[in-house]
Amino acid sequence: MTSTPDLPTAHRAARTLLAALAIVSALPGCSLTRPSAPVTTYDLGPPLSTQTAAGTLPRLRIAQTDGPTWMESNALFYRLQYSQAQRMQSYATQRWVIPPTQLFDGRLREAVAARGALTWFGDTSVPALKVDMLEFEQVFDSATDSRGVVRVRATVYQHGMIGQQTFTAREPAPSADGAGGVKALADATDKVIADMLAWAAGLPLQGK
Repeated sequence: MTSTPDLPTAHRAARTLLAALAIVSALPGCSLTRPSAPVTTYDLGPPLSTQTAAGTLPRLRIAQTDGPTWMESNALFYRLQYSQAQRMQSYATQRWVIPPTQLFDGRLREAVAARGALTWFGDTSVPALKVDMLEFEQVFDSATDSRGVVRVRATVYQHGMIGQQTFTAREPAPSADGAGGVKALADATDKVIADMLAWAAGLPLQGK
């Protein structure tokens, strides 16, 4: 007949096993849980080689681009317009390298500088362009079709407001995932910036 270990012996064995597991889990590179999926980070890609808009753009200083609080994170947001239009969601393993407001701000400055019109913000002798981001998200119209939506409010001022206008761009995503949303948002960003600079070029600005 097979003997059964007494309770004290069984308890000692259980404690020994738990201690061994604790030591193994504490060792560098050792884990008893499934490793998390790697995070992919994105930016807007290289700037367009042709950042030219219609009209002559005078020198401008660019104020810091602002947006709602949720744009201060690196999350890549999407909206299921066809089923949960009021809910903003974010991809679990895909992120922007920096917040969207900073990505847009850098893209805008590159576009203005490419036209030789960017000056430092302390130069109050030239007009300032201020951008407030209102939308920056991937919108799914169905499970397989989505678009990148960028909407901003642009204000040009110098000793008072010279002009203000809202610009919106909606560009189709090449794929129904985060990578497709990034491409669509990059295209929409470039479209908004081109339209905004064309509008600014038509304002009664000093030095034109």
